[in-house]
Amino acid sequence: PPLPMRVDDGVSVKVTEEFCLFCFQVLLAELQDQLAPSFDVPDLVASAKVLGLFVTWQLPEAKLRGCIGTFRPVKLEGALADFALQSSLADRRFRPVALEEVPLLSCRVSVLHSFEPCQDAYDWEIGTHGVRIDFTVVASRLCPCSATLYSATFLPEVMVEHGMSHEVAIGKLVRKAGYRGRCDDGLIESIDATRFQSSIKEVSYDDVAGRLSGCLIEV
Repeated sequence: PPLPMRVDDGVSVKVTEEFCLFCFQVLLAELQDQLAPSFDVPDLVASAKVLGLFVTWQLPEAKLRGCIGTFRPVKLEGALADFALQSSLADRRFRPVALEEVPLLSCRVSVLHSFEPCQDAYDWEIGTHGVRIDFTVVASRLCPCSATLYSATFLPEVMVEHGMSHEVAIGKLVRKAGYRGRCDDGLIESIDATRFQSSIKEVSYDDVAGRLSGCLIEV
């Protein structure tokens, strides 16, 4: 089960099924032009500030349908509702989720914590940490003032689900960041990496269908 975690205002937060249920409720309300739902958790939890938050939607067989979040401190309730919609309707990698797709979806909420700088690009543990990389590439030796900053992130579960080694994960992150040059030792050594942990919960539509009032969707 998800472990309780501490956030910076001293509130203990445990990611539960209610987080994912709320995301489904928010998405269905938006797609069916209904009133926004309330977050059915204690006020102290709903108003807590968390250090990072991601909402991920998947189709069967773990096929990604959308994922958006932040590494900035955010108030939980407002950010959870916002990212539930952004990840399902505004992830530019995918078309917006349609109402008839919702019964096929699962929702995963990841609340991030325990951020630490890595000593190098491989200073993190598979199955424990997620990793964010940042690196800068100078466009030309003749013009060192012209540089491009690249950044990309994998949540902790990504490396496990796809069977990645450290080397494979960092290589894929470099490409995910948008860099298309050589991923050689010099580039790897220039990477600033940050590791973090997450408290997660994932539920399918079927898990919460009985609690989604006003929903008449059938598969």
